[in-house]
Amino acid sequence: MTRKTLLRALVLPTLTALVFLGLWWLWYWQYSQVQADSHRHAEKRLALYTSSLQGALERFTYLPGLLAQHPLIHAALREPNDIFLTQANQHLALVAERSGAETIFLMNDQGVTLASSNYELEQSFIGHDYHFRPYFFDAMEDGSGEFFAVGSTTGQPGYFNSYAVTFSDTATAGVLAVKVSLEALQEDWRRANENVILSDANGVVILSSREQWRFGHIDQLSDAALEQINAQRQFLDEPLPLLGRRLPDDTLVMEAQGEDERFLITSSSLSTLGWSMHYLSPVQPLYTSARNMLLAGLITLSALLLLGLWLRERQKRHRMRDAQAQIIQQTNIRLEERVQERTRALEDAQTELVQAGKLAALGTMAAGIAHELNQPLSGIRTYAANGERLLAMGRQEMASDNFQRIQVLSKRLARLIEQLKLFARKGGSLESVDLQASLNFVLELLEERFQQQKVRLERNGAWQQPLLVRGDEVRLEQLLTNLLGNALDALNETPDGVIYLHAEIIPTQVILTIHDNGPGLPPEVIEHMFDPFFTTKPVGEGLGLGLFISYGIVQDLGGKLSAGNQPTGGAWFRLALPHGEETPS
Repeated sequence: MTRKTLLRALVLPTLTALVFLGLWWLWYWQYSQVQADSHRHAEKRLALYTSSLQGALERFTYLPGLLAQHPLIHAALREPNDIFLTQANQHLALVAERSGAETIFLMNDQGVTLASSNYELEQSFIGHDYHFRPYFFDAMEDGSGEFFAVGSTTGQPGYFNSYAVTFSDTATAGVLAVKVSLEALQEDWRRANENVILSDANGVVILSSREQWRFGHIDQLSDAALEQINAQRQFLDEPLPLLGRRLPDDTLVMEAQGEDERFLITSSSLSTLGWSMHYLSPVQPLYTSARNMLLAGLITLSALLLLGLWLRERQKRHRMRDAQAQIIQQTNIRLEERVQERTRALEDAQTELVQAGKLAALGTMAAGIAHELNQPLSGIRTYAANGERLLAMGRQEMASDNFQRIQVLSKRLARLIEQLKLFARKGGSLESVDLQASLNFVLELLEERFQQQKVRLERNGAWQQPLLVRGDEVRLEQLLTNLLGNALDALNETPDGVIYLHAEIIPTQVILTIHDNGPGLPPEVIEHMFDPFFTTKPVGEGLGLGLFISYGIVQDLGGKLSAGNQPTGGAWFRLALPHGEETPS
C-alpha cells in the first residue's frame, strides 16, 4: 500500500473521530451552559424568595418587645385577675388584627398562657402550658427567642417570636410571643410553579412549593436531632419521611408527580434559626437542551454544502446591523442634546423656585418673630404688674425681686433678637445645657398660669441625675415654654388638671415627656400639628407657629419631637435631645 493510499484510508476514520469528538464537546458545552444558566436563575430566585421570607419575618420582629413594655401586660402578670386579663385579651386581639399576626399570647414564668388574642376561639391558647417550647425557655434565659413548629393546640404550623417581660424590681416575670403564619408565602411559591423548599437546621422541610415534600427531610436525621424534635414536639406526630437521596454529583433524586425526578439543588443559608432555602432545578430539561444542541450540530454538519449561501446571508446581516448601529448612534446623539437642553431649563426653574422659597421663608420668619417675642413680653408685663402691686403694699424687697426678673427677661429678649440675626446662618454654637435648670426657669415664668388654672405638676423618672443636653439656653427655654404653654392651654376646660413630666436617660439621648390629662388631640390635628400657621385656637389667640418653630428648634439641636395621645386620655409630647458633655470641675 502506497503512502498516498494510506493517507486516504486514514482520512475518513480521522474525520469521523473528529466529528464524534466535536459533537461530544458540543453536547458537553451546551449542558455546561444551561447548567450555569440554571444555577444563575436559581440564585436570583433564591434571593427573591429569601428577601420575601425575611421581610415577612421582620415585619413582626419589633412587636413582642414593644408589647412586653406595655403597662397592661405588666399589670396582667402582676395581678392575673379577670379585670386585667380581660383587658389584655382584648388588647392583644386588637394588635393581632391590625398587625396581621396570627396569634399573640402572654405566658407566665411557668409557661402557662394567661392571655391570648384568640381567647374567643375554641382553640384558644389560654390555660395551655408551653414551657417545653424553645421560644419560651430561650426568652426566659436570654430575653428573646424564636422557633418554627406545628402548633400543639391548633395543629397549624407557624413561626414564633418571643420576648421576655421583665419588671424593674424583679427577674423575668413572663414571656410574650407572636405566632406568624407563613402559609400565604408558601401559597405564593406554589402559584409560581417552581420547586422551592425551606429547611430548618436539622434538614426538615418546613415550607415547600409542593405539599407532599413538607415535613420530610432531605438528609438523614441523626438520633440526637430526632430526640430534640420529639422533646420540643416541634412537628407533633408528623412521620418526617426521607424525601430522596443524593447522588455522587450532588444532584438530588426526589419523588415528584408520582415518579422519581432528578434535581440540581442550589442552597442559601439564612440567619434565622439556621434555616436554609433550596431551589430545585430539574435536570431533565438540561439534558433535553443538550440533546437539542447535539441535533442542531448534526443538522449544521449536514448543511455544510450550503455554507457559501449562509456566509453571503451573514454578510448582508452584518451590513444591515452596521447601518442600524449608525442610525442608533445618531439618534442617541440627538437625544443627548435634548437632555442637555431640558437639564438647563430645569436648572433655571430650580433657581426660580429657590428664590420663591427664600421669599416664603422671610414671611414665615416675620410671623415667627412676633410669636416668639410675645412669650418674654408677657412675662415682663406680669412681673411689672406684680411689682406695682407690691410697691403699693410697701413690700419693696419682693418688688425688687420682680424687677430683677424683668431684667432677666429683657436680657432674654436681647439674646433672642441676637439668635434671630443668626437666622440666615446655620445656627449658633451648641454647648452643654442643664435641662433641669432651663425647665425650672420656664416653670417660674408660668407659675402664675399654673396657679390661676389650678393645674398640678408631677414629676417622675430620672430627675436625680444630671440632665445635660447639647443645645443653647435661649432656644431650649423657648422650646419648653411653647410645650408647657400648649399643655396649659389644653387644660383650660379641665378641672383638676395635671401635667406630668417624665425624664429618661438612654445611651445617646435625654428624653423628656410632657403629658396632661386633658381631652387629647384629634387625629386630624396630630397629622398637621407641626405645619406652619396651623392652629386650633380661636382667631387672634395664636399664629399657629409655636409647634412649627419648636419642631425646627429640635431639628437644629439634632433631636426629635413627636406627639400623640395617651391610652388613658390626654396628649403627650416627647422631646429627645442628644447628651451634652459634662464640664470637668
